[in-house]
Amino acid sequence: MILFLFSLKIYSQNSFGLNGFWSMNKKANIMSNSIDGNPSNFSNVKDWAIDLSYGGEFANTTISNLYLLSLAKTIDKSNFYLRYTPGYQKDFIFISGQSVVLNESSTQTLSSKFSYKEIFGVGYSYQINENLSVGFTTRLFNQEFNNEVIEPIFSDSLYFNLKTESENSSFWKTDLGINFTPVEYLSLSVASINLVDISTKKDITSNSVYEIKRPKGAQFGVTLSPYKKLNFNFIYETSKSFMAGINTGLNFENGSFNLSVSALHDNEQSPYITGIVPAISYQTKILGITLSGVKYFRDKNISQSFSVFETEGINNILNNKYSFDKAALTISFRLNTIAEEKAKIINLKIVQDIFPAFDDNYLNRPFAVGKVVNQTDKKISIKPSSKIIGLNKDIIYSPDVFVNAHDTVDIPFFTIVPDSYSNTKNTVSYVDFYISTKTDENDDKLQKPILINKINAWDGKVIHLKEFVKKDADYIIKYAKEILSENKSKLDTLVYFLSTFYKAKILFDNLVKKLVYVADPNATSDYVQFPQQTIELKGGDCDDLSVLYSAALENIGIQTALIDYKPEKGLGHVNLLFNTGLSPQMAKWITDNDSKYFIRKNKIGEDQVWIAIETTSLTDFIKAWELGSEKFNNEALDNFGLARGKVEIVDIQ
Repeated sequence: MILFLFSLKIYSQNSFGLNGFWSMNKKANIMSNSIDGNPSNFSNVKDWAIDLSYGGEFANTTISNLYLLSLAKTIDKSNFYLRYTPGYQKDFIFISGQSVVLNESSTQTLSSKFSYKEIFGVGYSYQINENLSVGFTTRLFNQEFNNEVIEPIFSDSLYFNLKTESENSSFWKTDLGINFTPVEYLSLSVASINLVDISTKKDITSNSVYEIKRPKGAQFGVTLSPYKKLNFNFIYETSKSFMAGINTGLNFENGSFNLSVSALHDNEQSPYITGIVPAISYQTKILGITLSGVKYFRDKNISQSFSVFETEGINNILNNKYSFDKAALTISFRLNTIAEEKAKIINLKIVQDIFPAFDDNYLNRPFAVGKVVNQTDKKISIKPSSKIIGLNKDIIYSPDVFVNAHDTVDIPFFTIVPDSYSNTKNTVSYVDFYISTKTDENDDKLQKPILINKINAWDGKVIHLKEFVKKDADYIIKYAKEILSENKSKLDTLVYFLSTFYKAKILFDNLVKKLVYVADPNATSDYVQFPQQTIELKGGDCDDLSVLYSAALENIGIQTALIDYKPEKGLGHVNLLFNTGLSPQMAKWITDNDSKYFIRKNKIGEDQVWIAIETTSLTDFIKAWELGSEKFNNEALDNFGLARGKVEIVDIQ
């Protein structure tokens, strides 16, 4: 029996695809979404996609066909795919070599026709996270076997009638796959081959030996992207067949050109490199045009022994030892009814919890930092914003950040603590983070939990005590002025350059009459009173008293600084420095003991006399001055506390 390849309308059954071998990662420019070689239904489709493929086979006579019409839809993290394949068919005609005389002048040679078709396919995939997706594909195949036979007819004479006997069967083929991107430049995939094979119609008793072969196996894929527009691709099947290729691209203002070349090794064919699959594609945001094909290196025998076919059969509709060179044109449409996600938050970290008293701190230092990627081919401006539930009534916008094409940057998020916030309990809340490239739509959104501390909460850092000093300004100004007004006659008799020193002395002596030192019973440093609270409660610890005295001086124009004595272990101590406004030469007007004052620069860089006050010494100003000076001399100067970082001076302004 002689085998002739009569019609070759073909497409793939396993991993071989005709529209090129492209990288399977989220940054791929190519639009084509074929499930051939992609059992996991991995897809870059953002909304709707329509693909149409038309091609031809270069046999003795060129035959062209509409290969496929497909539709894809992405909903949230799910992608659905459906394709109708009227041209996915391979036909064989076998000439038996037997002839029958139908009449005196007519002879008929018997033949058989075998047809293998893929009817349609469906796919589904789910994006578990940015780096991992899973999915499956299911396809329906049909096989039809038509054999001409001779039927004897007995009447007045014996004659023969030509008759065609037909058998056909259908089966579903389902495969599963996983795509994983552990790092940005590497994508991995694993999938089954013929995992689930269900026959829905099987009436081929006489032709079962000619069924398409469907051995179970697996395929493994890898894409390596050392550069943004360069990808190396490899797929290996457990049948010992493989494809290896490279694809690259060049971006333009409104589109991109992409080129793919891959080599094919089929364990069922020779030579070792069976052929190459080149493809070139032009893509825009809406339209994609891909011209592709396959070139075989073996001799194109159009006639072979039927016994070879009967023994080996075929296990791939598109790529087998009877295939010819071919070409295909694929036109892809992308219809986006949803806004394009130009930027995406890939990681976000809360860098500091919310301490409501530190309101100015969050204007200058971010409370969170997000790692954001530009998913476009152009430089974009990203507008970050956030809303802390329970703290912000409105969305708070942070400064815009420019990000280059396909670049990743850290974006800071700032916030505003409203003056009206007064919660006295710690609260675990959450933050909604947004990034947008347009004014009316968000490109991405992420939610994170956050701790909002109570209104008087403090993190133990003396540098943040100055935020408490700034509170209750109106109340403290009025309070301090009332005390000074009561001592106006005394102040009026002083020379002007001693005014600052004596105002500070009068304020301290009046405050200590109404206050007591109260050590923190819990020995913690997480709570500080506002100045008004200390006055109303008539006492506090070193932090509270230093904050109150500093606030009183600052609000009448006297420059102050907090002294942070840092312990080796346990809680530290805080007292106060204030600027007397005297030059070093005038220090003798307040003391002859040069160990009781220190020369520091004021706000404009002039050397002036500063003195240390121990605010917990609630006796009088002179005693507090003496104790403060002794502690500063001993720990900050004699023991080199300032040099070793064990003592730190924190200016309020």
